[in-house]
Amino acid sequence: MANRTTKITGGMSTQQELFPGGMEEGALDIDLGHRQSISKAMHNCGKDRYQIAAEMSRLMKATITKEMLDKYAASAPENGMRASMLSAFCRVTGTFDPIRCLLEPLGADVVNPEDQGLIKWARLTRQRESIDREISELESKNGIRRK
Repeated sequence: MANRTTKITGGMSTQQELFPGGMEEGALDIDLGHRQSISKAMHNCGKDRYQIAAEMSRLMKATITKEMLDKYAASAPENGMRASMLSAFCRVTGTFDPIRCLLEPLGADVVNPEDQGLIKWARLTRQRESIDREISELESKNGIRRK
């Protein structure tokens, strides 16, 4: 039996992309910018790294050290911050900038706590409009008239 090999140059999947429009190669190479946002957050929050580490440790019931924070802000890619730590970090430093840095290439952003009511209102308004439209279509289809 002869082995046949064929060269496939393109994807064969007919599944749609999760994020249509494609992204350029390297578009998600954001580690350095993320580390810079962590460093900037520590610098601008008014606390030293020992205080940040102590507050994070208390919130997470885990040991976080100043040295760990130094590594997360350094340029070495092997020392990344876990997501659970990032949440505690943002709480302690009072900024969502490190999370924003991660979401920016996806075209997404963080909802600030003071904006949550407006977001909920917009979502419910959109649902109400959709329901009203569906009711109107059913009324029209079934010959129902409102008084």
